[in-house]
Amino acid sequence: MGQSQSMKESTRQAPYGKWESPITAQSTVQGSIPFDDVFVDPITSKVYHVERRAADAGRSVIVDSATNKDVIPSPYNARTGVQEYGGAAEIAYGGVVYFSNILDNRVYAVKEGSSPEAVTPDNSAYRYANFAVHPVKNNLLVSILEDHTIDTPQTVITTLCVINTELKAVFPLVVGADFYAAPVFNPSGTKIAWQEWYHPDMPWEGSLLYVADVLLQSDTLVVTNKNHVAGKRFDVSVAYPMWANDTTLLYTSDASEGFQNPFIYSTVTRQGALAFDRPIHEDFGLPAFSLGRDPYAILEGGKLAAFVAFRDGRTVLYVVDLTKTSAPVEVAQFPYPVATPLRPVGSNSFAFIALKSDGPGGVVLCTLTGPSLSPSYQTLKPSSSSLENEEYISPPVPLTLYRDGEPLYVVYYAPKNPKYDGSSIPDEKPPCIVGVHGGPTGLERQILAWQKMYYTSRGYAWLDVNYGGSAGYGRKYIERLKGNWGIVDVQDCIDASSILASEPRGLIDGKRVAIRGGSAGGYTTLAALSVVPDTKYFKAATSLFGVSDLLSFVQTTHKFELKYIEKLLGGTADQIPEVYKARSALYHAENISVPLLVLQGSIDKVVPPSQAEEIVEKIKQQPGGEERVEYHIFEGEGHGWRMASNMIDALKYEHSWYDKKLL
Repeated sequence: MGQSQSMKESTRQAPYGKWESPITAQSTVQGSIPFDDVFVDPITSKVYHVERRAADAGRSVIVDSATNKDVIPSPYNARTGVQEYGGAAEIAYGGVVYFSNILDNRVYAVKEGSSPEAVTPDNSAYRYANFAVHPVKNNLLVSILEDHTIDTPQTVITTLCVINTELKAVFPLVVGADFYAAPVFNPSGTKIAWQEWYHPDMPWEGSLLYVADVLLQSDTLVVTNKNHVAGKRFDVSVAYPMWANDTTLLYTSDASEGFQNPFIYSTVTRQGALAFDRPIHEDFGLPAFSLGRDPYAILEGGKLAAFVAFRDGRTVLYVVDLTKTSAPVEVAQFPYPVATPLRPVGSNSFAFIALKSDGPGGVVLCTLTGPSLSPSYQTLKPSSSSLENEEYISPPVPLTLYRDGEPLYVVYYAPKNPKYDGSSIPDEKPPCIVGVHGGPTGLERQILAWQKMYYTSRGYAWLDVNYGGSAGYGRKYIERLKGNWGIVDVQDCIDASSILASEPRGLIDGKRVAIRGGSAGGYTTLAALSVVPDTKYFKAATSLFGVSDLLSFVQTTHKFELKYIEKLLGGTADQIPEVYKARSALYHAENISVPLLVLQGSIDKVVPPSQAEEIVEKIKQQPGGEERVEYHIFEGEGHGWRMASNMIDALKYEHSWYDKKLL
């Protein structure tokens, strides 16, 4: 019997969405490890990573990547609440690991074989992140300090501070801006650079880069001769500063033709310039919602840098010569669609968190060898010990759709299950779930997500829409959303699914399209059902911690995003209250006739539970509303799910909703 005949007999047909699949809600969570960060001790070259353990209440654990041994015991949790999204909660230097413990917000120091010891005062109102160890006085750390003593979004104070780990005392260093990030010392510790920005800017809209001289005092540090290097409020962003040597600073900026490209600044000449011989229309780094996501590593004593940039929604790897102005050299066939952050290890290697489209990622070490800088890759810690159900993986298909000559970027996942060769219903097209990413200045990446495979293996199509406003395609594409949030994003989601449903593509059933998203994606989902001309285009919806009332949101969200939507909507709530109401689902609940599932975390500080509860109550007050809306709140969860049981329940609730309401 031929192989094709055997395959034909082994497959069967069933309606799309009703295929049987071995991918369960439990298996999407179990067996895989999400990594929060990777970091390297610059003195010992030891690599560490932070892994999130969903089965242990979502605890973030620091692990020695070489030995796979935990560095911190339970219940220590290496996370920070700075800017709520956190990041950069740890650093290693000279055999000591420092980390922020989110349970009490104190910074701890731990040496191998020892217990963690607190090195900051006992004050839970203080939050710390983004550490830099002084190269000479190693007991002095510079850190972001977020002071929540008066804990409202309008009264949180952000500064750069000095932590004296011997005295367990904190001293001010730089004050006055609304936000700070990325403090970095030059190798001799005589200079420090940092990024700062002010409301209403987000750091990728307008931010400033400064360099100052550092003076050692008996117990602390002081800065003098502060000098503005680059960036401009409202118009030009800077990010990711790092020293190549004592007088050469590398950073990224969108100052040249609207794409984040590397720049080099000399403290001798006080001049900065593009690192390349011409601008490259790719983003070398994404918007910094979380801290410490460095897109490059400096190698060979400051002569080279390994950089990742985004092309067609995937990362490409470049080697940049820092000693001359030239074109970067692309490393061929970089196998990871996402690689971040990059951390130097020795002279010619760097570690990073790698994510793949067709299998597990992990903590990876890349070494560049020979004159051609040929790369080799070593997985230090895989994200999964095995790849079960590999044959069920639906590969991402990036598509650029055009309307009136303007691009719209999407990623399509077709139904895939080796046991089925189609539908038992003649001419049936698969139902489609449209995924809307958060941010909204975010990016839906082309990586293996078992939650998506859970659906595609059951006969659903999945469509991620990188709507106007998404990152990774340059500043012009980000600014498509300026003044148009709730309009452009919704229309792009409708257009993307409509184009895929229409000939010549005809990939999905345009009459069975659901929309779902979290955070800003939840806002877009709610807006699609309530404030646009066609509120019935989508046939089912799920909002995960989405914004329903923009007027209250701008008063109650966290400091980092407090002024974010002023640009997204075109003014403040006082200036244009009618626009805030017109774009808020809460004031148009009578238009919501599409079945809506709402999922929310009980301790979410970014989108408070009231945003979910009020829209749910409004819908229930409408005729038939009780049947159209379902609400689940997850106790102890913030802005997203960290606990295994809640991840599993959330997926089950959502699948059941589509099974009942979409199919």
